[in-house]
Amino acid sequence: MHSAGREDIDVRMLGNGRPFYVQLTNVRKFPSQEVLNALQDNINRTAGKKVCCHRLTPVTRSQTELVKKAVVSTQSTGDYEIRRGDKDKKEQQEKKRENDAAEESAKRLKKLEDDKKKWEESREERVTTWKDFQMKGEKKKKKKHMLGTFKPPKPKLEERN
Repeated sequence: MHSAGREDIDVRMLGNGRPFYVQLTNVRKFPSQEVLNALQDNINRTAGKKVCCHRLTPVTRSQTELVKKAVVSTQSTGDYEIRRGDKDKKEQQEKKRENDAAEESAKRLKKLEDDKKKWEESREERVTTWKDFQMKGEKKKKKKHMLGTFKPPKPKLEERN
């Protein structure tokens, strides 16, 4: 028996169902439509509401290829969905990383700008402080005496009378 779609135990079928075919091997006589109708009635009666068959008909080899292609496409679609979900997660994580990096970069730039602005605002204070420091340094140099050395007296100008 071959069918289109997933045939897992936990899959529930909604709607009109999935196409399937039964491959008979070593058949001496091909079943007629009456035999197929009787088989359909037997399946519907014995399986209850779990399984239901509609329009059992003989199919050609080309029609079975369509069902096989549907099986492959549903499996590959499921695989594609899984891969796409993984890809979407990776893309979201990458976007989040990029956004975090951009925010961090923006924070750093803002901090640098703020620091530069504060540096410029405090310029006058720094300059006056440095000028004061230099002036105090010059005064100290004038008052500084070397210990242990002889300092000659200041010359006095003579006055003539």
